[in-house]
Amino acid sequence: MRLARWQSTSLLSTAVGALFFLSACTVGPDYSEPEMQTVMGWADSNDAFVDEQATDIRWWASFEDPLLEKYIATAIRENRDLRASENRVRRAAALRRESFSGFLPVVGSQASRSRDGTSGNTANTFSGGARSTQYDMGLSASWELDIFGGVRRAEEAATARLESEIERQRALRLATLAEVARNYYEVRGAQKRIAITEDNIRLQARTYDLIRNRFEMGEASEFDLSRSRGQLRSTEARLPNLHADMRAGVYRLSILLGQAPGSLLEEMTPSGTFPTPPDLLPIGQSSELLLRRPDLRAAERELAASTADIGAATADLFPRFTLLGSAGRRSASSADLGSSGSNRYSTTQLIEWPIFQGFALRARVDLQKAEAEEALARYEQAVLEALADTESALVRFLRERETSSILKDALENRQRAVKLARALFESGEEDFLAVLDAERELVTAQDEQALSKTRSVLELVTLYAALGGGWEAFE
Repeated sequence: MRLARWQSTSLLSTAVGALFFLSACTVGPDYSEPEMQTVMGWADSNDAFVDEQATDIRWWASFEDPLLEKYIATAIRENRDLRASENRVRRAAALRRESFSGFLPVVGSQASRSRDGTSGNTANTFSGGARSTQYDMGLSASWELDIFGGVRRAEEAATARLESEIERQRALRLATLAEVARNYYEVRGAQKRIAITEDNIRLQARTYDLIRNRFEMGEASEFDLSRSRGQLRSTEARLPNLHADMRAGVYRLSILLGQAPGSLLEEMTPSGTFPTPPDLLPIGQSSELLLRRPDLRAAERELAASTADIGAATADLFPRFTLLGSAGRRSASSADLGSSGSNRYSTTQLIEWPIFQGFALRARVDLQKAEAEEALARYEQAVLEALADTESALVRFLRERETSSILKDALENRQRAVKLARALFESGEEDFLAVLDAERELVTAQDEQALSKTRSVLELVTLYAALGGGWEAFE
């Protein structure tokens, strides 16, 4: 009993001593977030339409389109890629829990019954031999003390990778809602062009009827009649491809919402309106990208994980300390297992040191260092690309806004030119060629303005996505 008490005290003191060093000795570099020198402000921040206040989280709500908001909510809930990302997060969480188990002792139990017999034909004896039965049951435990922080570094890396996977899910969420908005307004843009084309077909059909009546009365030439019909048919030829673009956009939108391709056709058939870009566009500071964009946050977390991997690999260069113990009861009779006389126990303090694996272990440390340097380069590159993407999206939106304003003025002049050409033709002051030219230019101007309006909205959506906001609304 005195021996048992000494061993228990020795085991306890070892554990206490190990726990003391546990918090004081962690090998490998401690991670600190890298500092990126970003330029304060944007290249076009002096534009009259730009405000460096923070972007609204629910930026799509500024479009004031209830159907779009409904589709975005549905996509966040039903999109299959987002569902897959949820399972990747669960997987990373499970790996983190597995790494955390290294802090805890491993406890097992066993129960056995064994029967032994010796031969009676040994040592020139002819007896029946000896027979014995033994019953054994108990618990066994082992606990590897994390003296040099290898388990802590592994758990630190697993935690960072879980956080990185969460950020990737957020980035996918942001990309999904941006894609929903883009496809939605691509469909609306195609519908707008269809409506413009149909209006022009009606206008040119009236012109063709007018020329045909004059031709029948001998007041117009067959040349004028053929030119008028040719222009009408050319305009009608625009419709099939526009309808195909519209339906293809609906199909893509349906897939983003996790639905069958044709499920939204009926709901999307009525043409919607285009949002008016805000007079003052809030875009925040360029330095805020590091906080808002989940893809950058994911890259930073991967860097943290790679740094922790260095410590986990370095810890393998040092000794491992493990406490082993077992306790139970052993008896030759099952009836005696309940008595205190059947008690048994053992304790072991194990030290392992892989002395002859040094080259391989050091090579693993060098490998992890190289991977951490690579992760740092990827993070820095991601930051630079994010800044460039946002600057490009901003300048494209602002320049497309200018283009739309110019095209609006051009369209007003084309519409006035058609009215004047018709009036001059009907009064006999101009020939029919002037009417045809004016109508053809009007079709082109209307189509260009519709395309520009569509591009303006799409560039605005791209800018909002590049700024990194929106995923927070669905946390």
